[in-house]
Amino acid sequence: MVVCKCRKATKLYCFVHKDPVCGGCICFPEHQICVVRTYSEWVIDGEYDWPPTCCFCQAVLEEGTSPQTTRLGCLHVMHTNCLVSHIKSFPPHTAPAGYICPACSVPVR
Repeated sequence: MVVCKCRKATKLYCFVHKDPVCGGCICFPEHQICVVRTYSEWVIDGEYDWPPTCCFCQAVLEEGTSPQTTRLGCLHVMHTNCLVSHIKSFPPHTAPAGYICPACSVPVR
């Protein structure tokens, strides 16, 4: 565990800013498209691709641009409209728990 700037204990680490981030601070604009993983993943391998890409359409994500982004529970980032398209691609009878991340297949919820 590491301590976020807001003094909360967390396992998450921003690879870009090299700072611990908690679940609340990850929503701040400065971390909107950052590569965020666990601190232990940073210690093992701190390499990451920059600039990040949408895990659905593979377009480069840029800070402050018009398309909004959404960070999934698995910490992948994608355009919000890509997330909506991805969810609509599932059969209509799919329960929300059946929606998965296009990059890692972890449930979205």
